[in-house]
Amino acid sequence: MNVLPGLAVLRSYQRGWWRPDLVAGATVGAMLVPQSMAYAELAGLPPVHGFYAVLVPLVVYALVGTSRHLGVGPEPGTAILAATGVGAIASGDPARYVVLMAALALLVGAIAVLGAVARLGFVASVLSKPVLVGYITGVGLTLLSSQVAAFSGVPITADRFFPRVLQLAQGLGSVHLPTLAVGAGSLAVVLVLRTVAPRVPGALVAVGAATVVVALLPDGAGVPLVGEVPQGLPVPALPLVGAGDLVALLPVAAGIVLVGFTDNVLTARSVAARQGYRVDPNQELLALGLTNLSSGLTQGFPVSSSASRTAVPAALGSRTQVVSLTAAVLVAATLLFLGPALGQVPRAALAAVVVAAAIAIIDVPGYRSLWRVSRSEALLAGVAALGVIVADVLVGVLVAVGLSVLVALARMARPHDAVLGDRPDLDGWVEVETDPRARVEPGLLVYRFDAPLFFLNAERFRSRVLATLEANPGEEEWLVLDLEGVGDLDATALDELGDLVEALRTEGLQRVAVARGNAKVLDRLRRVGLLAPEGPLHPYATINAAVRAFRAARDAR
Repeated sequence: MNVLPGLAVLRSYQRGWWRPDLVAGATVGAMLVPQSMAYAELAGLPPVHGFYAVLVPLVVYALVGTSRHLGVGPEPGTAILAATGVGAIASGDPARYVVLMAALALLVGAIAVLGAVARLGFVASVLSKPVLVGYITGVGLTLLSSQVAAFSGVPITADRFFPRVLQLAQGLGSVHLPTLAVGAGSLAVVLVLRTVAPRVPGALVAVGAATVVVALLPDGAGVPLVGEVPQGLPVPALPLVGAGDLVALLPVAAGIVLVGFTDNVLTARSVAARQGYRVDPNQELLALGLTNLSSGLTQGFPVSSSASRTAVPAALGSRTQVVSLTAAVLVAATLLFLGPALGQVPRAALAAVVVAAAIAIIDVPGYRSLWRVSRSEALLAGVAALGVIVADVLVGVLVAVGLSVLVALARMARPHDAVLGDRPDLDGWVEVETDPRARVEPGLLVYRFDAPLFFLNAERFRSRVLATLEANPGEEEWLVLDLEGVGDLDATALDELGDLVEALRTEGLQRVAVARGNAKVLDRLRRVGLLAPEGPLHPYATINAAVRAFRAARDAR
């Protein structure tokens, strides 16, 4: 694991990269100003903590990460997940809430760093596409409902999607029209610019315009503002929390690591594939850890990445992590010089930024794609979304992981299998059911099982072999088990295989052969005495070799 891969890229920097990198960095910085404030409020924190959460992590990721485009920093899904966990133990104390958020970021960082040391980068594959589609959609709907109060002025006290919708319906008469107008106008600007000029930082334009408009109205028309934003850079400090607080935050931190890391890797890989470089999952897990540690030490909150802040620099032709360094400079300048101006930003405009992000991540095309491919997977995505919006985001994460594991187990328990037939023109064996030109050898059954054999599917393997033999026409003399798809087998599978062979021999089958088994599988069969010459299973390197032996034995008779 290279601790500073970004530094290696910067050392080989080419002069022609400066312009696109600086333009992209300025654009990302312009996007970060309103997003950092909006996502900090979404996390239940004063807006300034959004800047604290992005300033140092941008620099850290530029040195540690393997993606040259990933837009690290505050992200709505991570923010709302953090707010769910911290709000439950902060007891309504604002100062304690801030400290717990920083502690949560440190805990997220520690878990991710330990995971990277243990080479656990493969966990990015834990969440399947249907579950990710459902989870992200649930988060998007939750984000929408969380901004109803700030967007419309309707007082909302509920903390779940459906109760919030109900309170909105009951409180329509109390909508504050100027606030709604600012929110709706800001949202319209963001959505229009996203469509007609995607490279323009629409959120910054919308928030800036809303700030000017409200400032020109008498007394601001009563539209709530952000209020005082402290100037100056954050001072590094360890949050003072007890061991009990850390234990209470542990499940939330684990959920953030899982979701944040999965999102980071998927986003980084999608851009890296188009740009012609590779992303190292274990290094990205380390980068997630170090960026969160830096955020926690500077009074921030848990961070991950933004798809929009990743796509924009790639579209602008950026080449390196100088984008992140440039954005960090702009964020620092904002903190140092623009505090009073930031205090005049309408909260409804920030709510519009979150709503726009929510609309972007509600994955309607993903549902359509799943519906075309598999109705059951589309249903799985719907269940995952309900897990988020009915309970809360943390429960939704657990539901998503549980569903992914169940789907994987179900597929391993009932894998694909097939009877194979000969296709001389292809010089190989193909599935009889799908290829009418495949020829079955009289007296011989070639059977393939497409999964590792272990306790979860060993009984099914035995029953499928027996059922196939019974259903297959003719008197079978030999059974050839094609083990190419069986990469491994456990003790339960070995016992089942031994019982199956004994049962087949009792019923008069002359020989059970295994073909195309790998060295590991053959070694395990040999250790338990199942492999010839000591055991009843006769190994062959290929199916054709087994068939030639069958034909020779038949001709000899």
